[in-house]
Amino acid sequence: MSKKESKNRIIIVESPKKAKEIQKFLSNEYTVKATIGHFKDLPEKEMGVDLNTFEPKFTIKSKNHKKILSEIKKLAKDGEVFIATDPDREGYAIGYFVYKELKKNAKSIKRVEFYEITKKHIKERLKDAIDFERSNFGLFNAFLGRRVGDRIVGYILSPKASKEIGGRFSVGRVQSPAVRLIVEREEEIKNFKPQPYYVVSVNLKKGNEIIEAFYEKQRLESKTFAEEIIKNIKDEKFAKVIDIKKKEVKQSPKPPFTTSVLQQTASSQLKFSPEKTMILAQDLFENGLITYHRTDSVRMSEEAISGIRELIKNLFGKEYLSPNVRIYKSKNTQADAHEGIRITNFIPWEKQEVLLKEKGLSEEHKKLLYLIYQRSVASQMADAVYLRTTVLFDIKNYKFKTTGSIIKFLGYKKIYNIEDKDKQVIIPNIKLGEKLEKVKENLAEKFTKPPSRYTEGSLVKKLEELGIGRPSTYATILKTIKERGYVKKEGNTLLPTEEAYHLIDYLNRKYNWVIDYNFTKEMEEFLDKVEENKKDWKEFVRELYKRSTSGEISKVSQKMKNYALDLAKKYGKNIDDILEDYEKLSDFIEKHRDKKPSEKQIQYAKALSEKTGLELPEEVLQDKDKIKRWINKAKKEAMKSYKLSEKQKSILIKYGQEKLLEDTPKALEWLDNFFKKRRKRK
Repeated sequence: MSKKESKNRIIIVESPKKAKEIQKFLSNEYTVKATIGHFKDLPEKEMGVDLNTFEPKFTIKSKNHKKILSEIKKLAKDGEVFIATDPDREGYAIGYFVYKELKKNAKSIKRVEFYEITKKHIKERLKDAIDFERSNFGLFNAFLGRRVGDRIVGYILSPKASKEIGGRFSVGRVQSPAVRLIVEREEEIKNFKPQPYYVVSVNLKKGNEIIEAFYEKQRLESKTFAEEIIKNIKDEKFAKVIDIKKKEVKQSPKPPFTTSVLQQTASSQLKFSPEKTMILAQDLFENGLITYHRTDSVRMSEEAISGIRELIKNLFGKEYLSPNVRIYKSKNTQADAHEGIRITNFIPWEKQEVLLKEKGLSEEHKKLLYLIYQRSVASQMADAVYLRTTVLFDIKNYKFKTTGSIIKFLGYKKIYNIEDKDKQVIIPNIKLGEKLEKVKENLAEKFTKPPSRYTEGSLVKKLEELGIGRPSTYATILKTIKERGYVKKEGNTLLPTEEAYHLIDYLNRKYNWVIDYNFTKEMEEFLDKVEENKKDWKEFVRELYKRSTSGEISKVSQKMKNYALDLAKKYGKNIDDILEDYEKLSDFIEKHRDKKPSEKQIQYAKALSEKTGLELPEEVLQDKDKIKRWINKAKKEAMKSYKLSEKQKSILIKYGQEKLLEDTPKALEWLDNFFKKRRKRK
């Protein structure tokens, strides 16, 4: 194929890394170009949705995206285009926008989905490419429903919440229920009252070994009854063996990872946030080391099963291979169109490490790949086999029990044993009717424990259980609620902030539907139906718009009420009858508020006066409102001569904000927000 011909066959993906990897496999047969993520989106500073028709106004995100699109258009002229963006709603939406831009000047446009970035897979998938017109437009409609619906909820309810609570608050269709979960869990912990319970056990001697046996009902609520058992058995010297049960217990391996289970496991085992896990998994996918990482499926292809079974035989021998091929199926049959997350190279770990090194990936990539490698291989291995022994003793007609467990055959645990909580407890050789010496009796008072705070992993699990969000959104939900200051991390656990309480209290009173778990789940299920072309995305948006625009905005914010109540307390006044009356409440605040500026304001104003040469009258120094107005005026004056530092300039350039270099006030505003977000993350 000549170079000229090759330029007329173009593959479009989102990521430059993925484009580079695919280009290596295809040589000069195709030109592979990346859009660099979403190149079109709703505008940043306006609703961008016609509220009569719900039609969105998508715009090209940046000058760089405009330039990339122009290059793609030139390449695609009279050519064959293969749109190979990710096989989910977001990926399809990017592909759909490309299709709309190119359909007039390309000879043909086809849709192809890559589930792994390997030479064989890519070549096979390209052969199966279909005309874009025959692909599932339901994916784009589901994307529209989510994007437009979320924009409407955010743009209508966030200003309402900010005004009525007092401050800056954001409301999200999916993020707000997640905040509610964390607030409710914290309330459960605060309101929890520990209840005592009692555990009775005995220490029995067999040769040189001590066995601990527990009263048959391990948790006793009555202290009197527990003390009675101890009193009645105290003088008894022996415990008689009245029953021995031996049972072989088999444990089967778990299926390959889904997105949420990978996020949960990486959170508990590696302490990675869901966001970090997804970034690392994206890199592993794009470098051809794992299958596509956004999936609800646990299925594995026949080729993968065959490759992994061969690897198990070579690594551990036939006895470690499951006798029958393990077929994993997802609860959601639609999910099985995809595969679970698995390795793509069926080679030992040492060779996987070589590939990681060749591709220049980090130690953290290595840790995540090892987790996926272990789980992939274990999924086709033999069961682990335990021998469980339960011995029942009689002491003065009270029954005590001990259980021991030893592993007879490791099976899949030879490679994947990270979550194993079973400890081996060996019970010595005991015979039926044998008497063992009782050396001690124990009575322990214990207390019930409150529920644990959510970790990022356990919150993802809860969101999945409730049907809130989807594989591609869990990481974004957690990132958003942290960045917006509703949740902070303490160690590995998530704590709600004061803002979270204010928000959930407000939504509970005014817009309960936003944080209703069932409603949120129903909305997600509706979008699934849109994806299947069974529902109209505008119906989804219309419902959200109707709910968001219901209810009047109160002129009296919660912040205003709280301030007035503090003043009322200070001056011994009762203002219950005017709390909802904006005019009267404003008059009360004006009459009783402290009009003197703070010492900090005075010092700041004096410093600005020296810097700018502006006169600072005495009357300004005596009035809080006047000093505020004066400071704002002086700051504008000071800004005229302010020069950005080299460090400030380099941060703006690094994060693609070069356009602000010529607008100092806006640059400083952006930098201020940037550092606030950074502090919140810490």
